Amino acid sequence: MNIKFTIGIKNIENLKKIKDNDISNIYCGYLDNSAVNKWPSSFCILNRRGENASIYGREDFKRFALEAKKQDIKVYVTFNGLYTSEQYEWIMEAIRYVSLFDSVKGIIVNDMGLLLRLKQIGYNKEIVISTGGTTFNSSTVSFYKQFGITRVVLDRQLKTEEIISILENHKDIDFEIFIAFGNCLFVDGFCSFLHTLETQEDNKKSFYNANRDLTMCGVIHLSQRNNKYKVDTEFNNKYKIGINKDIKNLVTGCNLCNLIKLKKYSNKIIYKIISRGNVFINEFDIIKPYLNKLINIENEVDKDFVFKKIFNYSCNKTGCYANEKNI
Repeated sequence: MNIKFTIGIKNIENLKKIKDNDISNIYCGYLDNSAVNKWPSSFCILNRRGENASIYGREDFKRFALEAKKQDIKVYVTFNGLYTSEQYEWIMEAIRYVSLFDSVKGIIVNDMGLLLRLKQIGYNKEIVISTGGTTFNSSTVSFYKQFGITRVVLDRQLKTEEIISILENHKDIDFEIFIAFGNCLFVDGFCSFLHTLETQEDNKKSFYNANRDLTMCGVIHLSQRNNKYKVDTEFNNKYKIGINKDIKNLVTGCNLCNLIKLKKYSNKIIYKIISRGNVFINEFDIIKPYLNKLINIENEVDKDFVFKKIFNYSCNKTGCYANEKNI
């Protein structure tokens, strides 16, 4: 089965690793001093990935883009925050700059003001709607088409039948679907409120700290790294999140079922390997052992085998993206 993947990276060193594993489609963030001095990247205000998942400065981006062209890798740059009027000048100049390079095929966005500006200037590269565009149904895709989009990142909470309905109604554009390493329980990843809530309550200086027990993402990452598939009961009781502590799949962000179920509906699907924070981003060697297994999934037996290899326990078919939610 011919499966296409996209993955986020931030440095030149990983480009060759990507190419060696037949991934020719990547995404990255872009930041520079003038932006970060005004709008600290710790809150992901410009591209929702933060400084640790972005290429920093024009010279580094130029080297990155030229190497990507040499490796024949397509680059998509994320500008998928929600912006204020004072930010558009920097955003539009940054888009103009990164789009100068042949390897940059387009940008990933979700801000309506930015979409209107791109349409006004006749932006001539690809426009991808981020998961932040909250695409829950076919009508949403139809709405975004008026802005000349070429691809949509589908919401991570969509059920399989909802995805199929969208695919069947829009055979003319590509779709990205999250797979395997998402780790996010929140609609479109808009979880910053919880991060801020936790850090402010504990009088912490940082607004965004996804890799500690202070946040729900922190609980998930900690359990995944330590192979302790459980939900922090104290956190659960404190915020009434309502997570069933017996449902292991909630910490995986798995979507392996759809590799099997969706293949007959579209050949325009790109599977998006992503994570919250830095657990997998820029650590390609962690993902590499699973790629061939993912590519060769043809049936339920293959899927169950790969799931067990990745997550170290057997799938219990509940709590994952492809089934009813248990939150």
